[in-house]
This record gives sequence, structure tokens and C-alpha cells, in this order.
Amino acid sequence: MGNPSTTTTTTASTVAAAATAAATAAAPAASRSLYLAWTHFQRRQVSMADLAGFECVFLPLAYKGRSHLLRGLHYLRLMLRTVQVLRQHRPAVLWLQLPQFPLLWAAMLYRLLFDPALQLVADCHNAAFQAPWSRLPLGLSLLRRCTCILVHNDDMRARAQQLGLPMTRVQVLEDVPPLHRGGTRGVPVPPAFAGRPRPWVLFPGSYGQDEPIGELLAAAAMMPAGTLAVTGRRSNATRNGHDISQVPANTVLTDYVPVAELDALLAHADVVLALTRNDGIQLSVCNEALGFGKPMVMSGTPLLRALFGSAAVVVDSSDPADILRGIGQAWQARDHWGDAAESLAHQRRSRWVAEPLQRCLRVLDARVP
Repeated sequence: MGNPSTTTTTTASTVAAAATAAATAAAPAASRSLYLAWTHFQRRQVSMADLAGFECVFLPLAYKGRSHLLRGLHYLRLMLRTVQVLRQHRPAVLWLQLPQFPLLWAAMLYRLLFDPALQLVADCHNAAFQAPWSRLPLGLSLLRRCTCILVHNDDMRARAQQLGLPMTRVQVLEDVPPLHRGGTRGVPVPPAFAGRPRPWVLFPGSYGQDEPIGELLAAAAMMPAGTLAVTGRRSNATRNGHDISQVPANTVLTDYVPVAELDALLAHADVVLALTRNDGIQLSVCNEALGFGKPMVMSGTPLLRALFGSAAVVVDSSDPADILRGIGQAWQARDHWGDAAESLAHQRRSRWVAEPLQRCLRVLDARVP
């Protein structure tokens, strides 16, 4: 999401993303579970917070340039800030979003100095098992000292096994959909859509290497009507090989949007796009589309089909014409696909609590002194 100029802390004890600085400053009871991430915001843990019983703390990295020296200094600052936050909260269970692995170093330093009984849950996004993070000294090797190691799907579980991680501690915990379907009353129409023709189509992206940006813009150029909004920092586009110099008139590149505006875009969107070139990636936007009850157009990778196929129009995201077909199909049958999204959101939440979350908590319970 964002990259603010200074390090800030955001807490969230409900599935809603809002929080206050006062909640962060308060010293909670020692039994509290905490989820700590070095990022501005991540939907995954905020959606899990109430169900898993933890509070979220976000400490965004202030520097994302190419200087290894400056990045290292910022990591050191965040490590010290992390230890300070942990001393304030004194959690019994600490969940960590990985990468970045220096966050794990800070947590282990805190455990060594202040609380040897602290249980660590390493929530490993796919990048943790890929270069450059997978080659970092004291990276994957330290995962063996965590109480529980989470991966997001079965493909990543197989990858963890290939890397030699202790499989008795590895658990699959998929994203869980938020529940936000409730209309748009009181939610202003965001600038990307205001006054523009419908359907309002949203691609919540980041210009990642796996995103079919060129194909998406080509599809937008063929749209007979409607508006496409694409989120994400434009500075990432060149870095990841995307040409956004020629943008169709019906397309708005929003650049970075804060969480409240992203939620407004999701609330008002008529169709949400979840597109990737790569299999093995569980797109967070899929759960966001379900949670907001939105018609979804989704890449037809085997993983996404297995997880969300019943609630999405599946397309070949390498083919602009097929992306266009999917948008039209989702718009024409929007009531059907919106209901399908809401139904699958409730199903996934119920199953998530009854099965994978309970398996994860049993690993923690088994290690409580």
C-alpha cells in the first residue's frame, strides 16, 4: 500500500482497518496476542484479527530506495522500534509477517532478552521462499526456531518442504475474506470513479512483476463503455517492466491510495479484477472482492480456480480480448456474481475458523508451558 516518510504505528483490534494512536500507546495485558508487520497496511491480518484473537501493529518501512546502506539503517531503526513496541505490549504470542526477515531478528532478540516463553508465529508470504529473501543469512534457517510457520496455500507448503523446514510446525492458513458488504451509504464516490461512465472496474494492483498490466490496458482500450481504475505506485511500473506511458482515456491510474480510499473504491466498484500471470499466487484482492460482495473477474490459474472458481468469471489474463469478455460477463450478470461472492465469503470464513485456524492454534497450545 503506502510508503510514508516517517515510521508510524497503526493498530487494529477489529476486522475494520481503523485504529488510534492511543490504542497503540496503551500497554495491554501480557496474555494478548499481537500481529506485527513492517508495512503500512495488509488486508490479510486485519481480516483475521477478530477471528484469531490478535491485535495488529503496522510499522512501515520509511525507505525503499536502492541504497543498501540506507535500507540497512532503516531496518536497524525498525528493529529497535519493534523491540520497544513488544516491551509495551508484552504479548504471549507474536505473529510476524515475513519477509522482511530483520523483523524476525528483532522478535528473537526480544525473546532472548525479555521473554524466553514468547511463542512466535511466522506468517510467510510467498516472497519469503524466493530470492533474494530465501538466500539471506539467518533468514529461513531461523524459521526453525518459530513455534508455528504459516504458508498461504498448498503450493507454498510443498515449497517449504523442499527447503527443509520442519513440517510438524508448518501449517496452511489461507487468507480469510473480510465482510464489508453493506452498500455504499455514507461512502463518498472516490475521484477515480466520480462523474465517469459505468461500469466502474477496479484493479487493485501494485505493478508487480506478475501483473498483466499491458494486457489490462489493451483490454481497457477496447471497452465500449465504462471506467477502469488501477491502483498502485506508478514508480513500481518501470522497476518491474510495465509500460504505462500510453493509457486509454477511460483508465485512471490512481497511484498510491490510503486504506480508506481503497475501501471506497471497492465499495463502489461494479467489477473487481484479480489478475496474475503466475500460478501459486493467492491474490489478496480475491478475498477483498468476496468480502465486499463484488462480481470478480479472475485469472484462470489452477490455484485461483480451486479457491475462488465458484464466485468468479475466469479469464485468460494473457489475452486482452478475454479480459474484456470477462468484464462484460460480470457486469451483465452482476447480481448473480455479487451473490456468489457473498456466499463464498461466508463459506470460507466458517471453514477457516473450524479447520485451518484450529490446526494453527493447536500447534500453539501444544507449546504453552
